[in-house]
Amino acid sequence: MFDNIIQGFSIIFAVGPVLGIIAGVVVGIIFGAIPGVSAIMAIAIMLPLTFYVDPVVGITMLLAVYKAGIYGGSISAILINTPGAAAAFLTAQDGYSLTKLGKSGKALCMSLYASVTGEMFSTLVLIFVAAPISLISIKAGPIERVYLLIFAFTVIGSITGESISRGLLSTCLGMLFATVGMSAITGATRFTFGIPELMSGFTFTPLLIGILVMPEVIMAIRQRNNPQASLKLTVSPNPEDNRISWKEYKSVLGTIIKSSGIGTFIGSLPGLGSTTASFLAYGEARRTAKNPGQFGKGSIRGIAAAESANNAVCGAAMIPMLTLSIPGDDVTALLFGAFLIQGITPGPTIFFEHTQVIYGIFAGFLITDIFLLFIARIGFKFWTKIASVPRYFIFPCVTIFAFAGAFTTNQSMYDVLMLIIFTMFGFGMRLIGLNPAAFLIGFILTPMLEQNLDQAVAIVGDDYSKFFTTPFAWIFTALAAISVYSTFRQKRKSTLQNNQAVPAAGNTDAADIT
Repeated sequence: MFDNIIQGFSIIFAVGPVLGIIAGVVVGIIFGAIPGVSAIMAIAIMLPLTFYVDPVVGITMLLAVYKAGIYGGSISAILINTPGAAAAFLTAQDGYSLTKLGKSGKALCMSLYASVTGEMFSTLVLIFVAAPISLISIKAGPIERVYLLIFAFTVIGSITGESISRGLLSTCLGMLFATVGMSAITGATRFTFGIPELMSGFTFTPLLIGILVMPEVIMAIRQRNNPQASLKLTVSPNPEDNRISWKEYKSVLGTIIKSSGIGTFIGSLPGLGSTTASFLAYGEARRTAKNPGQFGKGSIRGIAAAESANNAVCGAAMIPMLTLSIPGDDVTALLFGAFLIQGITPGPTIFFEHTQVIYGIFAGFLITDIFLLFIARIGFKFWTKIASVPRYFIFPCVTIFAFAGAFTTNQSMYDVLMLIIFTMFGFGMRLIGLNPAAFLIGFILTPMLEQNLDQAVAIVGDDYSKFFTTPFAWIFTALAAISVYSTFRQKRKSTLQNNQAVPAAGNTDAADIT
């Protein structure tokens, strides 16, 4: 194996593959940072360019777009609270809070370092233990995924804020909106009210932007005459506020490694994706943090957990595709097609029939992480300057990007109308104190839960005891119970501290200092 890895590096260190990786990283960052323009769109655009080049050059370029696109979603999430991808909206919770405090550089640094660490972790797993992980993951069928997703829902308790009841209500609303349209399993139509466009449900991009982003614009307009409302997000003049020190990185390294492990495991399970990994890792990081109350208010630990997990999915999603011919998500489905175009059929024999190409691609995976680190880091000075632009310049641009992103999703004015409707709905949620993040969790996870639950019920038939015969059932039920208990315990502890007005002196953590 080590001989193959060394040979892979000798293949990748050529002009063609290196230029392809650089181009892929730049394109991925740009496309990932634009709201409504995802990594999969960038790959679809770049795919025809790979028809006429060597497989190592073409596929590594697409993989570079994939990796950089996942990271790029955190840039707009941190700077203007506009996630470029669904998995980045948890990053926006803490990243944008730091930006408002003048620490956008610190948030960007943490996002980049956690992303690269998570990607390298999953890539090493891909190289050394791809086959064993695939054998385990293939045994996780619909029943096991139901329990995993139920456990993922327990992250709701970590982000509900002051009121758990309002957080649960927000989640239930998200679940209700997720059921609109045609069932992927039964074909039944629900809550369409005779509107043909609702047959496919609500498009995610207009909903995400309308619920999370546009209400911020409206709130800024409402506060335009408030002398205490700053019209400018300043950047702190203190260099320490806009970089990550080695001490801070070490303080979250355990969280990054644990979250990378979660992302790698989730990525190896086909169909779950980076969003689920982010939720699980973020909830686990908050549960075990010394100061969980800082999450959502500018905790670099929260950024580290979310970003390392969703980027770790990139390499792990390749595991079932390469070894079992099962694409792990929609992006790897496109990459599957790229392999076929190049005359390479993913499957158990790929490591024997195309050894040099595969290990050249593996080496390209690792080199991509290094190029991503340096190329993204070079652009920090430009991106942090965006945070110092007055908001009356930024928000019109955000609004234009929002409407453009909504329209380009399906090239439909219907999605623009949905953006307007969800903007009003999201603003109403803010006014009555409902939680947008909990709403989005319900909306994102419900379709996956419904699909796997339908499949699980079809498998067990009338024998419901089969739901409890798998070890996954007991493991994830126990983890869910622990997570719920931990959440209520933290809420009760926080309430007691607030009532007694006891300062939390001496209980600080470098990872939670804003």
